[in-house]
Amino acid sequence: MDEKLPIDVSKADPFDALDSRKLSISEQTAKPTAVLEDADEALAFLENHPNKQAIAVEGAAILEDPKRRAQLVRKIDFTIIPLLAAVYFMQFLDKTTLNYTSVMGLRRDAHLVGQDYSNIGMLFYIGFLAAEFPTQYLAQRISRLGMYLGTNVCIWGAILALHAACTSYASLSIVRVLLGIFESCVAPILVLIIAMWYRKEEQGKRVSWFYVCNGLTQIFGGLVAYGVTYAHNSHIQTWKIFYIVIGLLTVIVGLLVCLFLPDSPVRARRFTDAEKVAVLLRVKDNQSGTQNAHIKGAQILESIKDVRVWLVSLTVILTSIPNGGISNYSNILLTTFGYSSQKALALNTPGGAVHAVTVILVGWLSDLLHDRSSIMLIATLPTILGAGLMVGLDPGGVPKDKAGLLAASYLTQSFGAAFMLLLAWNASNIAGHSKKVTSNALTMVSFCVGNILGTQTFQDDQAPGYIGGKASIIATLVASILSVLTLRFCNDWLNKKKRRELESMDESAREEARERSAFSDMTDRQNLFFVYTH
Repeated sequence: MDEKLPIDVSKADPFDALDSRKLSISEQTAKPTAVLEDADEALAFLENHPNKQAIAVEGAAILEDPKRRAQLVRKIDFTIIPLLAAVYFMQFLDKTTLNYTSVMGLRRDAHLVGQDYSNIGMLFYIGFLAAEFPTQYLAQRISRLGMYLGTNVCIWGAILALHAACTSYASLSIVRVLLGIFESCVAPILVLIIAMWYRKEEQGKRVSWFYVCNGLTQIFGGLVAYGVTYAHNSHIQTWKIFYIVIGLLTVIVGLLVCLFLPDSPVRARRFTDAEKVAVLLRVKDNQSGTQNAHIKGAQILESIKDVRVWLVSLTVILTSIPNGGISNYSNILLTTFGYSSQKALALNTPGGAVHAVTVILVGWLSDLLHDRSSIMLIATLPTILGAGLMVGLDPGGVPKDKAGLLAASYLTQSFGAAFMLLLAWNASNIAGHSKKVTSNALTMVSFCVGNILGTQTFQDDQAPGYIGGKASIIATLVASILSVLTLRFCNDWLNKKKRRELESMDESAREEARERSAFSDMTDRQNLFFVYTH
């Protein structure tokens, strides 16, 4: 068995060892939790349960039996991952519908000229940016992540369908801002959920299982858009049909999330109380807890003062600038290479397969090697090469090699795996619920800033070559390599510093503190037992 149980099931209070209010060592080592409400939700569940000894015995039995433990992990996977994947699939599809409809007649029918199209792509991220912090703190206060997420999905699905009613730049601007507002909650909530349910060495692979939907979306969306172009209806344009269909599918996904996604391990209706105990004991060594509805100012301040949080934000900006351009212009770029608008929709789909394969491979390798940063760097290299080939083979908008440019466009789909690992990095390297919420929100704010800048790197007056957009992909990804290496150095330095402090402690006091820190809702910097992944 690979889990060390921190409980003595023979005691009347088998979870006593996890209660940080009873911590007996110096505050220099760890800060005790004053009241149960300040601790993690998991500790309140364990301490207040009327049959704590019985569920402790059964929970321990689950973890001690390899077969039952494997069944529990499979149950978690089948309960959580399909719903997270469906949400992420619809989110990426919904925000990139503009890319598909741009070659289906939207620009003509909405009378978009000059930079109008780029501005509409940017306005999604303006709404996203404005709502990020409010929506994350509201989600924490409500403390019903499944219901909150599902409700937002339903609302943005309805907004997406309303795109079909837009006939002007002004009306499209309004719905794009609203779409960004209601989609802003997704990635941080998904990261929080992964951190609640999975051990650190399992998180990279699980994040890849929902993030792979970006690539699958590209395949699905491209094929659906391609099929819709063959629909001929004198009463409604094909791009409007596309928006209505995708919007209604999104609403259905939102309803399923409201009904079936657990808010946390403690509130998972499909799990017995003993299974909940087993889930919590599996993740206790993460030293990051599950959730806490109390917004803690000290943790928010620590997030702002933590240089690693800002390094993640910088890296996210640098990797999101290419995303802002590629996600909105990939189909348009294919038309500049000499392909028809209809053929561009079909030819863009293999790029989704490249993205999907890269994400799954990168997630698996990062967990296998316990290394996020090295794998992240490898994922960016094909995109740098692809952008360089697009510059070399299409100088001044005069394509020299259509097949070579098509292959180059596929190579540019690899870099998305780097952002996926940044999400996994946050899940593995941040503790304290308010700090996690703040750090995840800052990450997504940075994502918005990068995407806003990315949409503006493709300037209409540079068409059809778009040299500025292609060059920005190369420059920003090269710069991101330096920020990732710096972040790795910081994490390794903090781990060494903590090890030195722990070595100076008495062994029995050290083990007592380790168990009591697991669900104390301390931050990663406060908790000496929190280990950073690099």
